[in-house]
Amino acid sequence: MCLASNFYTEASNPSQVFQSKTSISADSSLLILFNKAVNELRSRNNKGAESYFKQVEENIDESQLKNFNLLYRYKVNYGATLVRLGKFKDALIYFNSAEIICKKYFGESSGKLAPVYVNMGNIYLYTKDNLKAQKFYEAALFIIEKNPEATRWRDRVISNLGLVSKNNKDYTNALKYLLEGLKIKKERHVKDLSLNLGNIGNCYRELGYVKEADRYLRWSIEESIKINGEGNSDLASFYLNYAIFHSSRGNNKLSKAYLNKSYDIYLAKFGLKHPDTAHCLKNFGTVYFKEENYLKALEFYQKALVSSTYDFHGGGFDENPNIEQVDGQLTTLEILSDKASTLHKIHKTTNQIKYLKASLMTYDLCVNVIDQIRIAYQDEESKLALSANENETFSLAIEVAATLFELTGNPMYKEIAFKYSERVKASSLRNYLNDVDAKTFGGIPLDLQNLERQLKQDIADYREKIYQERKQLKPVADSISNWRHTLFELNAEYEQMVKRFETEHPDYYALKYDNASISVNELQKELKEEEVLMEYALSDSTLYSFVLGCDFFEMKRTTLRKGELEANIQNIRNSLKTNDFSDNSMKYYQDYISSAHKLYQLMIEPYEAVIEKKHLIIIPEGKLAYVPFGVLLKEKGDPESISYRNLDYLIRHNPISYQNSATIAYKHSAKEFSSSASKKLLAFAPSYDNVSDTILVTRQVHNNKLYPLPGAKIEVENISKIFTGETYLDEFASETNFKAKAESFDILHLAMHTILDDENPMYSKLVFSQTGDSLNDGLLNTHEIYNMNLKARMVVLSACNSGDGKFLKGEGVMSLARGFFYSGCPSLIMTLWTVEDLSGSTLMSSFYKYLAQSFPKDVALQQAKLDYLESADALKSHPYFWSGYVAIGDTQTLFRFSMIHKILMFLGGVLLFGGLYFIWQRSVSKKIKDETLN
Repeated sequence: MCLASNFYTEASNPSQVFQSKTSISADSSLLILFNKAVNELRSRNNKGAESYFKQVEENIDESQLKNFNLLYRYKVNYGATLVRLGKFKDALIYFNSAEIICKKYFGESSGKLAPVYVNMGNIYLYTKDNLKAQKFYEAALFIIEKNPEATRWRDRVISNLGLVSKNNKDYTNALKYLLEGLKIKKERHVKDLSLNLGNIGNCYRELGYVKEADRYLRWSIEESIKINGEGNSDLASFYLNYAIFHSSRGNNKLSKAYLNKSYDIYLAKFGLKHPDTAHCLKNFGTVYFKEENYLKALEFYQKALVSSTYDFHGGGFDENPNIEQVDGQLTTLEILSDKASTLHKIHKTTNQIKYLKASLMTYDLCVNVIDQIRIAYQDEESKLALSANENETFSLAIEVAATLFELTGNPMYKEIAFKYSERVKASSLRNYLNDVDAKTFGGIPLDLQNLERQLKQDIADYREKIYQERKQLKPVADSISNWRHTLFELNAEYEQMVKRFETEHPDYYALKYDNASISVNELQKELKEEEVLMEYALSDSTLYSFVLGCDFFEMKRTTLRKGELEANIQNIRNSLKTNDFSDNSMKYYQDYISSAHKLYQLMIEPYEAVIEKKHLIIIPEGKLAYVPFGVLLKEKGDPESISYRNLDYLIRHNPISYQNSATIAYKHSAKEFSSSASKKLLAFAPSYDNVSDTILVTRQVHNNKLYPLPGAKIEVENISKIFTGETYLDEFASETNFKAKAESFDILHLAMHTILDDENPMYSKLVFSQTGDSLNDGLLNTHEIYNMNLKARMVVLSACNSGDGKFLKGEGVMSLARGFFYSGCPSLIMTLWTVEDLSGSTLMSSFYKYLAQSFPKDVALQQAKLDYLESADALKSHPYFWSGYVAIGDTQTLFRFSMIHKILMFLGGVLLFGGLYFIWQRSVSKKIKDETLN
């Protein structure tokens, strides 16, 4: 990516800086220093510029300065200098200061904000926080639209939005932006077009358009030499682009030639310790890796590592910087990942275990850097994108640790493999819960917590406004632009609040950044004797199984045949999700029993001895999360006779629950039992219009119609007879009533329709009664649930697909249910597909009956399913009707009887028995007396 001169100054000509007669200082020597700094910056002598700016900073008295325009320009130029030197965090300080000065003295919408936002966007683009970069570019566009004098920045913003798309691998959209930016530059008669040309060439390369890529990449080199001469720093990036192009074509000789040209310029202009120099050295390593010259590749990756880290100088293959030296740099993370992969390759070719150990050590640093970067991201979407992009790093780390365990037998390595499996699961949720705990126990005052919650709600509201407007046939561009800018300002306010928390409350900071996963030893202490935890990790061709009890730990690596696991999962899903039984043929049945048995053999059978009569806690990976393990078959069943009722389901043998991760399960434990909250149930069953006849009414919106759910109302009425609390039916089951009541109840039960949005999971919805409420629209979005502060120990989402949704690597299924974990709920009952109305009602009524008898949640759900299966006919015994409900999170019984309750129950039992015995004795005595009289 060409970014070298993409960091723009606001003083390209010294005469522009000193338009006013008011000087920076009465001392003319300071004026001279400032002019020299700007001249050095113009000539791209960045170290010289930094030196002069430092001298200016040492002598300037900002409190006495009256020419705020000059102060603003000084901040922008010094920031641009630091960016060119790769000192991004320092640069952000100056750009933030320039923004404050600008807003204070020139207005909230001053055109002077445009270059500030462009430069800040460029920093986030360089560090690949793409979403944040996009927000700054959009803010710059908003300023440009309102200030004609700022239109000169427009082509740069448009072009850089193209680079955001390129980073997101949306090369077609990137080309559209870059070509538009090029067109605007030509219309403005801008001489230097090389940056756009180079980036257009890169996009064509990624899209496989070889001729176009070659033409534009060569053109960028020629243009740069013509305009800026041989040896300019931008030219280094164009040589690097062309080297990567030739490497992708397999022409490694030419690639090395252009890499050498690039490296010579970077070294001369920036020195060894610079991100761009490091990036060039990394690409040398990539070329040698492709040639399978792994030792040479390792040599260059180590040089790149030294180059990217200011105070690290280690040259040995087993030397790495510490986490503080890396300081969250994405460039360094990429180098470390390549180094670790190369060390692994060297081990495979030499069988020298020292390289494998060095690989593991390097991957361990990678994992810590990923966590460091993720925590630094404020935006949830940025965290999710990082999880998806870095998922492979965790898979490779698990592979290396597992190999070391198999080679050495040292149990430490399988514990490390488990640690990586934990670190990759639901990582953003884990960070969020860390933050919640940090605010609770880190001394953040309650009023500030409430203020933060309101700010997050405002941010969510504006996001939804933008989302809904963009869905319109004719969206209003001005409205979207204004809302985006308001959202930008709200996000900035939120970031400042978080910084305040971290600065003023050191305990909060320490708790928030404590990102350690639970160890095997800690987990075994938490597991009860009757529990077995089964965690799975997947790579492209390997399944890793981690099975733990309170006194044992097993790890197994299984090689998978390509596509077989996915096919078995899909077969089961196809069989279970359908509610059209007219085509439920023998083939469907045979596919199901075959795949369900194969998955049992793969996932469960190797551990039958240790799981017998145990409660299973499943932590799935990948698309395994879409399968309820209870439908896996211990025995295959008769393929010639359809009989779902008599199949040997796993649920017959074990109660089953699920967790997002063991760390979330046991480091963020459920709320303690509270007798004051006992049996406080809040239940909702709305009524709907658009009634239409249907054979099987399900709780999922079809064709934009909300069908009535008679079973939902029966369900809520039944459970309200078992548990005390409040129920809201029909038009009273409104979103407004839910929001007003939900935070005060211990159990929440929602029996209603859902609307899923797989493309934007944050806007999946629970559908309450459509009452025309002016406060709420009756549609509770996932993002609204995130921002609620629920105290419930259990939430039952008796709605279709509440646990279904888009799968995201490193995070899991982005479902409606996930929102309730964010809101503080430790236990959920959710559904994996459409729920048939009446069977769902029967199942839930039975579930609550067992809960009221103090059964653990997993056992209560197991018994409810078995009861249903026992009484169902041939059709209704199909797993579609009963297996979709799953328990995730804490499973402990909701209501424990205290000792006094137990004593009273015992005494009551004694009295009852005594009374019955007394009545029996009297009856016998009377009978004997009567017989005697006769």
